[in-house]
Amino acid sequence: MAETDPCTELARLKDLRTAIVSGQAEQSVRFGDEEVRYFKADLPALDRLIASTERDCAIASGRPAPRRRFARGIRFC
Repeated sequence: MAETDPCTELARLKDLRTAIVSGQAEQSVRFGDEEVRYFKADLPALDRLIASTERDCAIASGRPAPRRRFARGIRFC
């Protein structure tokens, strides 16, 4: 399996997400005279993959990895 450049993969994934959200990546199925158009996608999983690839791209480019989690403070009065 050939390794791909994470920055190239990041651009491809972002284009894919844009196509899904804008409705350009729909599928059509025809059964006789009936036609159905749909596109099923797991956007939260795609967002996680984009975040992971974004981190890999930053590391490969020599930049610091973007932070995704922040501590939450709780204050009692």
